[in-house]
Amino acid sequence: MSASPSSTAGGDTKPSDQIHFKFCRECSNLLYPKEDRVNNQLMFTCRTCHVGEPASSHCVYQNHLHSQVGDTAGVTQDVTSDPTVCAPGFCTLCGDLIPCDICGPTPNEDLFEDAPPVGDSLESSEVEPRASTPAL
Repeated sequence: MSASPSSTAGGDTKPSDQIHFKFCRECSNLLYPKEDRVNNQLMFTCRTCHVGEPASSHCVYQNHLHSQVGDTAGVTQDVTSDPTVCAPGFCTLCGDLIPCDICGPTPNEDLFEDAPPVGDSLESSEVEPRASTPAL
């Protein structure tokens, strides 16, 4: 058995290099790798509008077995500027009202639904017992 071939002609990659996704300039869909058999080269082609462009790198997949993942869990720096996220009316930990920055220290209580306080359990009268099934 022979050893795996060494990389040549543009295949020199550093361990920190990443494969980036490419998007179609016409319809903004993802470009997929495809072989141009006539010219014998790698192309990135859109599956929707069939626009293609030559590949800048011949690498389409990397498998790093010994790589460390960066510490990104819990990083939410851009959430405060996200207009789709609204401020909650109640604290999710203690259940207290959170003052509104626009309306003042007491938000309009008509906007909030009545919710049971945190830690309260359902009373036994509200839960119906399940009927037991006879064993066969």
